[in-house]
Amino acid sequence: MPLRSYRSRLIAYCIIMMLFLTGTLIYSYRYVHEVIRHESTAHMDSMIQLLNGHLETERNELQRYATIVSDDLRLKEYMYLLTEIGADTEPLEKLYNRVFGWLPIDRRVIISYDESIFVGANHPDLANTIKSRQDTFSSNIFYFEGNAGLEVVATAPIKYRDNVLGVVAVSRQLGLDWLNHHKRATGGEYFLERDFMLTANTLGLNEGDSVFPHSGTMLANGNMFRVSKIDLQGDAINLPHLWFGLSEATLLARLAQHKQFMFMLVALGVTTILIMGLVIIRDLNRPLMRLMKLTRAVADGKLPNHNKLTVRNEFDELSNQFADMIQALRDKQLEIEATHAELEKTAITDSLTNLYNRRYLQELYPKLLAQAQREGTCMFALILDIDHFKKINDAHGHIAGDQCLIQFSNELNRISRANDFLFRMGGEEFLIVTLGENIRDTAAFADKVRIAIENITIEYQGIIMQLTVSCGISCAQASSIEMASLGLSQTLSQADIALYQAKNEGRNKVCIFQDRDNACFDVCKTKNDRVNHPLTAFK
Repeated sequence: MPLRSYRSRLIAYCIIMMLFLTGTLIYSYRYVHEVIRHESTAHMDSMIQLLNGHLETERNELQRYATIVSDDLRLKEYMYLLTEIGADTEPLEKLYNRVFGWLPIDRRVIISYDESIFVGANHPDLANTIKSRQDTFSSNIFYFEGNAGLEVVATAPIKYRDNVLGVVAVSRQLGLDWLNHHKRATGGEYFLERDFMLTANTLGLNEGDSVFPHSGTMLANGNMFRVSKIDLQGDAINLPHLWFGLSEATLLARLAQHKQFMFMLVALGVTTILIMGLVIIRDLNRPLMRLMKLTRAVADGKLPNHNKLTVRNEFDELSNQFADMIQALRDKQLEIEATHAELEKTAITDSLTNLYNRRYLQELYPKLLAQAQREGTCMFALILDIDHFKKINDAHGHIAGDQCLIQFSNELNRISRANDFLFRMGGEEFLIVTLGENIRDTAAFADKVRIAIENITIEYQGIIMQLTVSCGISCAQASSIEMASLGLSQTLSQADIALYQAKNEGRNKVCIFQDRDNACFDVCKTKNDRVNHPLTAFK
């Protein structure tokens, strides 16, 4: 069958939906396009005409203000005095402010025929622009970009007794306030643009944002605008461009009359998609349910057996990949278990010596104490401390000290017995926990360790080092299982007392903490005590 695979079926369904939706969109596009093209064009043209009328009115009004200033007799007489006999320009500035301060303009300058600035010396950019023009001493209106942005300027010559004394120029800035004023008056949006970057706008965008209005349409703040450039009278090439924009969203309301037909198309589309969805669910339900059952089993922590199938379609291939995934999970689970075992080992061993650490002692101590009680034996703690170990670190460095600790640990491992548990308590202090019948055998083992350490030779970077060790022995009470933590602390404390006794008696010795109330106590006495077994017992 040509549509046997699920992929081909889905493709066919998608094609049907795409054809249906494409027909709907084509019709909608044509309708919307015609409405927007006719309505927006007509509205845009009317708004441009209205704006041009406002601009013309503003230019004429600004020219009238310039003429009012240039025709004032008092200003002409003072200008004549300044140009003929010379005088201070400050009174002229005050005269202008007193008489013409009411004019609704932003900046003004008065320049004499010899290009001296009598009024508006604080506006050099405006004055220099007027001086540079060929029609300096004539009535004119033009636009220019000064320090304050784009401005419209009107000039009028100042004449007295048929002589041109100078020129007066007044300007109005076309900034954000000006744009907002015209937005309120005419509607729409206004913005100034130079080299595709905004210099001022009513669109709510930031100054310096990029815009591309030259195609007649522009996207701003997620809204499409039809835009038209406003030709400014006397517009220079290097000036920003003034644009008027009309949002197409305001015109889309005209499409409401088409709403009923669109609703019918949407309802038909939803029905078609729903029927197709039901067909897809029917065809895909069985393999999906099988895979979901396997997925739930995996999510519950089970890895069920899942045999591979003969590939007939995409779901069979997916089922086989799922079987491969389950096998990969089994392999990964074995790897995780091995890693977990390694981490558990790392958590209870010292990284330098590979002996058990103090943390494992807390866990092991109650178990050994319980074993000693069951077997009727004693549990002994042997604390060993390397003599003068700090001198080795100070003389040869900590790396040499670490080498000594490693060799010391290796020797302990070599001579230890099956029921001996070796711990590194910290620094150069070690602990052996062992089960035994009596103190005599344990003391003999401790002395064996002492002699073995005394006889090893450690070489590091040509340096020969030898170690000795002091040892303190204590015996744990089997009856203290219920208070294992307290019992461990007491046992270690007693072994420490014996260790310090060995240190005080000259080091390289084994001492036993005597407790006659302890059933495991048995003083070791032989004829060679002081020669081969330098043991001392004290309380």
